[in-house]
This record gives sequence, structure tokens and C-alpha cells, in this order.
Amino acid sequence: MTANYEFTAEQNETFKGLVRYMKRSGTMIAIASVILFAYHMIDHFGITLGGTPSPAVYYVDLTLWCMLSGVGAVVAVLLLRATGAFTAVIQTEGNDVEHLMSGLARLRDILRMLFSAATVGSALLAVSFTLLLVYS
Repeated sequence: MTANYEFTAEQNETFKGLVRYMKRSGTMIAIASVILFAYHMIDHFGITLGGTPSPAVYYVDLTLWCMLSGVGAVVAVLLLRATGAFTAVIQTEGNDVEHLMSGLARLRDILRMLFSAATVGSALLAVSFTLLLVYS
């Protein structure tokens, strides 16, 4: 016989927020992926609008890619921080639902930040893509 458990309204709100930010983050990461794909296609086929490249454009693009790497590092740290409460579910007894909900709440907050990071990353990629298209 299994025990029945119904989540509270507050716990359901945690799940609702988690799903919302998962959808938003997934959508933004998909957009970034399309931009990155287009970037590589432009580069591969040598498509250009014919602008004359300058050293300043090179350094702006390099700065954008460094910032994009920083966004990736932030995302990695955020995801690693979410593991503590989930590890507690595995390693402890008696408070699994409490630890699970704590982990999900952290993950929800992290996904909110991930959405912001993915938005910034997409914007950086879009600017770099534009520079490549205009000045390659």
C-alpha cells in the first residue's frame, strides 16, 4: 500500500514557477542556438554585406565572446548550486519532501536567472552575428 500525498498550494506555486522558467529558459536557449547556427553558416559560406573590417570591430567581437564565456560560467555555477538540496534527498531520511521542495525552489530561482543569462547570451550572439555579417 502506498501513501498518498498532495502538494500544498505553496508547493504547487513552486512547481508552477519552475515550469514557467523552464519554458522561458528553453525558448531563449533555442533562440541562441539558432543565432549560433546562422553565425556558423555565415562564416562557412563567407556571406558578407561588404563592410570594411577594422581592428576595433575585431576587439568588440572578441569582447562579446569573452562576455559570452562569462555568461556560460555563471550558468554553470548556478546549476551546481542547485544540487545541495537534491543531494540531501538522497543522503537523509525523514525530510525528503522538504528537501525536494527546497531544491525545486532553488532550481526555480536559478532558472529565472538562467533565463536572464540566456537573454544576455542571445543578445551578445546577435551582435556578434551582425558584426560577422557586415564585416566578414
